[in-house]
Amino acid sequence: MTSSPLHVSDKSSLDLRWYGHPVIIGALVLLVIITVMLGWGLYRDYQYTLQSAGERLQTQLRAYGSAVDIAFISAENVLHGTSLALESQPEFFSEQDHFRPLLLRSMMKSPTLGSLVLYSPKGQLVASVGRLSDQDQQVPPWVNDAIARGVHSAMGIYNGELGSLKLVYGADGEVAGALLATLESDEIKSELERGDDYGNQHLMLLDNQNRVMVVANTDEVEAELALWQDLQLSRELDDFTAFGTRLVPGQNYLFAIRQLGQQPIRAIAAISWENVLEGWKFRTFVACSSFGALILVALLLLMRWQDSLRRERKTANDLAHLHQAIEQIPSPIVITDLSSRIIYANPAYLARSGLMATQVVGQKPSIISSGQTPSATYRKLWSSLNRGVAWEGEFINRMGDGRERVEEALITPVRDTDGRVASYFAINTDVTEKREYERRLFRYREIVNASEELMALLDPDLNHIQVNSCYQRYHGRSRSEIEGQPLSAFYDEKLFSELILPRLDEALQGSSFVLEAWLEFAGLGRRFCRITANPIKGESECVESLVFNLADMTERKLSEEALQSSEERFRALSEFSPIGIFEADSGGRNIYANRYLGEMVGRTLNQLQEEGWAGFLHPDDLEYVMNGWRKLIKQQISSWQCEARMLAHEDEPRWFRCAVRRYEGASEGELRYIGMVLDITEQVKHRDALERKNAELELLSTTDNLTQLANRARIEDLLAQGVHRYERHGAGFAVIMLDIDHFKQVNDTCGHAVGDQVLRQLAELMRENTRLTDCPGRWGGEEFMIICPDTDLEGAHRLAENLRHRIEQVKFPVIGQRTCSFGVAAIRPGDQERELLKRADDALYRAKHNGRNQVVTERLPVTDKAVPE
Repeated sequence: MTSSPLHVSDKSSLDLRWYGHPVIIGALVLLVIITVMLGWGLYRDYQYTLQSAGERLQTQLRAYGSAVDIAFISAENVLHGTSLALESQPEFFSEQDHFRPLLLRSMMKSPTLGSLVLYSPKGQLVASVGRLSDQDQQVPPWVNDAIARGVHSAMGIYNGELGSLKLVYGADGEVAGALLATLESDEIKSELERGDDYGNQHLMLLDNQNRVMVVANTDEVEAELALWQDLQLSRELDDFTAFGTRLVPGQNYLFAIRQLGQQPIRAIAAISWENVLEGWKFRTFVACSSFGALILVALLLLMRWQDSLRRERKTANDLAHLHQAIEQIPSPIVITDLSSRIIYANPAYLARSGLMATQVVGQKPSIISSGQTPSATYRKLWSSLNRGVAWEGEFINRMGDGRERVEEALITPVRDTDGRVASYFAINTDVTEKREYERRLFRYREIVNASEELMALLDPDLNHIQVNSCYQRYHGRSRSEIEGQPLSAFYDEKLFSELILPRLDEALQGSSFVLEAWLEFAGLGRRFCRITANPIKGESECVESLVFNLADMTERKLSEEALQSSEERFRALSEFSPIGIFEADSGGRNIYANRYLGEMVGRTLNQLQEEGWAGFLHPDDLEYVMNGWRKLIKQQISSWQCEARMLAHEDEPRWFRCAVRRYEGASEGELRYIGMVLDITEQVKHRDALERKNAELELLSTTDNLTQLANRARIEDLLAQGVHRYERHGAGFAVIMLDIDHFKQVNDTCGHAVGDQVLRQLAELMRENTRLTDCPGRWGGEEFMIICPDTDLEGAHRLAENLRHRIEQVKFPVIGQRTCSFGVAAIRPGDQERELLKRADDALYRAKHNGRNQVVTERLPVTDKAVPE
């Protein structure tokens, strides 16, 4: 077997110095490696520090150079624009009062300008704006030099500010003056990078002859001189036209030089080595101090390790003896370290788990966990172990062959010589079969106690061995009062001796029995029970006990008796009922029909049972009724009713009303329906006659007798409905009001009979020349009105014009041709019936006043679209 960590070799008796040499050599090698790594790290940190400082210098230099380039470009634009203004208007030179406003306007175009100055060809100050005062008459030498040499543009320093010069020419081509623009240094500096990493940097500008022009971030002349000297000693400042940014290390400073893109100027940024290496020196000090502390700690640890090694030798000897004992123990034993990794497993554990030592050592005990152990178990386990207390509990583990086993474990913390917990010691016991037996017994007991039947286990002498909860409840006694007592003591003596005892004697011979009887119980009184007894045989095939069961069937017995009594009463009542009554199954087959139903349909009871209730339905109503019946069955509706025709004596059709309800008292899985049939033939006849009369009355109440058009009441009702629909849904409509021209002459000269005939013929013309959706009606006398749904004013005008033209062409009897006048109006927001009728009546009045035989629409508001009248 592979040796475990507990095994101790004979070499443990050797002197400690043989163990000390490899450890000390290893510590020295490790110390050398750390020293080399530390030196290499400090060197790399030194290079990174220089690189970071150079990058920051270049970043600042690019920002400064870009700001200067932009400022120069802006200044050149201002100088160019101002010189053009001066050259294009020579009168400026004769009117010097205009110089200063011009310069001021030009300077306002660029925020980077500090001042703008105009000099005469002789180098005299003519006008200035900005930071320079008019009293400052001193002219920079380079300005005089540029004017004298006729240099078109130049740049230099003016009063400590960087300036750009441009000559101004007169109409004769001679120099008329010079414009000088100085740059605002604060605006340029605002573009620089900020922060602690940029605070120690110095900036300067050099012209093409390596002269210092502007110094930034340097407040002392000595500092400026030191920078300049260090730069000259470090590098020859030639190659002026080179572009790009270069790093130049000096004796005291690190320089970055960049050629500006737009001007012959170089920008220089510098930072002292002291500022560059300040952080690196601090980190070097911290690292060296930490390394010295590490060496000191290592020496202390080596000394303590030597003392600990002596104690371990003694402990190892003791463990060797303990190891031999544990190897021989038949119980599975596991030892783990504080991180719960197995450091030892005895042969019994390996045999039980089915794993090898190489598969177990170094793994956690969860290697055989089935995942079924509750998480609360592990929480309690570690709660005890963390307190240094032993823990006892159960795990559900899965062995190497896949079997799940329940193991009872005792886990104890093991302490070293210093009293600290060094490992955990676990002893396991397999209790799978024991727990399974306990669970089965518990389930059987719960099943028996949950049963609604009275259950008792009897010995061959018919004494109670064990009873369930229901048995106790029915007898009104506790378990201790029943168990051990004879069965005969709990039942009526005569009933027991005559009915139960003979059957129990047969059961003791090996045969079961079932019987039903009324029994008296102390807890619930008289109950009807089904009594059964089943023998239980032992290994010798002899009956060792009896299972005595009592099932309470009182409710069922009473229900059956009540149902039988109810059915007898129902049949007695139904036979004398004046209503047809039947009982049918789900297929429509009659199970029962009373005598009145047979007389109603002219069939005997046998015929009704053979045909079913659907056999006397009228053929036209058969499908309708059967669809309702099938829906009743499919959806299991509790009740249903219908009205249909049936064929009675000599196939005479008669109306009936049938009501059906599902019978809830039928056997399980069987559907029964009870129905009632009532002859309503006379009611149907009266109802049909009443409906016809109501329809006639409704027609008479809404129709004009003479013209058969809608009367005024009907028109008013339709108008109210139209207004309501318009207010609710926005559905507009229009009305047309028409009147027969000179109709009074017809009645006066030809008589009312001719007038009535004219009215009837006009009504017919209105029906023929309007839409189906329009409603023409007689408003009164010779006045008519047409309601036009979903029609605007223009559509109603076209309809009225068409009708007017048609009437004009018709020849009426006796009177010949006759014309009509029309007034048209459409509903508006906020209208009620009276407002709409008033506008239509006004339009009709204007039609008659304008000469009759014409269509006139209502007067529209100014904002509305007008319809021609």
